[in-house]
Amino acid sequence: MDSQSKREQEIALKQIIVISAVIAAGFLLQIFTGSVVQEILAAPVSIILSAAILSLLFIKQGDLLQQCGSARVSLILIATLLIISMLMGIIPGNTIKYSWPFALIYLMILVNLSLATGRRLRRFRLWRDLKFILFHLGLLILLIAAGPGSGDTKRYFMTVREGDTEWRGVVSGGTEVEELPVALALLDFDMEEYPPKIALIERRTGTSLPAGRPEYIDAAAGNRGVIGEWSISVDSFEYPKMKAPVAHITVKKGDGVTINGIVSCGNYFQPYHLLDIDSVYSFAMTYPEPQNYTSHIEIYTKSGLKKNGTVEVNHPLTAGSWKIYQYSYNSTMGRDSEISQFELVYDPWLIPAYIGIVMVMLGSLLLIIKGGESNGVE
Repeated sequence: MDSQSKREQEIALKQIIVISAVIAAGFLLQIFTGSVVQEILAAPVSIILSAAILSLLFIKQGDLLQQCGSARVSLILIATLLIISMLMGIIPGNTIKYSWPFALIYLMILVNLSLATGRRLRRFRLWRDLKFILFHLGLLILLIAAGPGSGDTKRYFMTVREGDTEWRGVVSGGTEVEELPVALALLDFDMEEYPPKIALIERRTGTSLPAGRPEYIDAAAGNRGVIGEWSISVDSFEYPKMKAPVAHITVKKGDGVTINGIVSCGNYFQPYHLLDIDSVYSFAMTYPEPQNYTSHIEIYTKSGLKKNGTVEVNHPLTAGSWKIYQYSYNSTMGRDSEISQFELVYDPWLIPAYIGIVMVMLGSLLLIIKGGESNGVE
């Protein structure tokens, strides 16, 4: 074995020892101090930590820093992070991402990425290095926003009545009402529901019967079905605004018995109505289940921003550093709800995260078009 290969092995061993020592320190911190509290990363800590990591882009690197930014260290850290990520998928509660070992590995990846990118920046040539810089610098910005920047994220809940404008919200996990720099005006609340269903129940327990057979049919006019020994036809169905759904049904038994009447699930001010078929069993209507609900809102901020849009489940609305999610409504009133509840997420690192994503996409596109090194980390 030549001296160069021996030296490389010694360097690799030292790198593994240092990384293992940092991980071990993380486990000790976890044992004696508990999990990482995300709030400790809030500003100014997030700004100071991010500035320190980004400053590594511009400092002159000696032998030690060059080794910290090497491709070998990068591969070791990524492999370690992959193992931790797999454990996150196995261990219930997904608490590993708040552990000290995970946090320290994440920090070492940021340092490694910053040093590697900075080394290429100092000898930058446009056509040779542009794809590398775009991809790695964008990834660095994205990881900083998702890591150190996560401590600045705040969540609030706000309840707004139709026709009103609300500036106040309750911070997640708290009870005190705070005035926010963003306001929501609820123009309209809409809900789509699945049709209610007709069911055969035991009146005393409310249990649907019979088990093991079709238990429901949709309460839609003209619909027909069979439940147990009974054939059901829905003669008419009405569900006007501010009233409970009502169906007129005809049920027939195999022995020729025919019964007709109305069933209704009732609502917040109207009682339910059953169709009795004997002393034990009745036909009933289930409550309609929400299919989708949306809020048409107008957003105002104290900085002068004004924006109209629609918020629905899993489709938030973005306004600057705020994301507005549809959270809930008055479930007692259902589709007649006059209020809508929102979750407001404030993330000042949202725009830097978007910038990082765009840079990564552009760098990836240039890699595909121009080819060359996939990482270029030395």
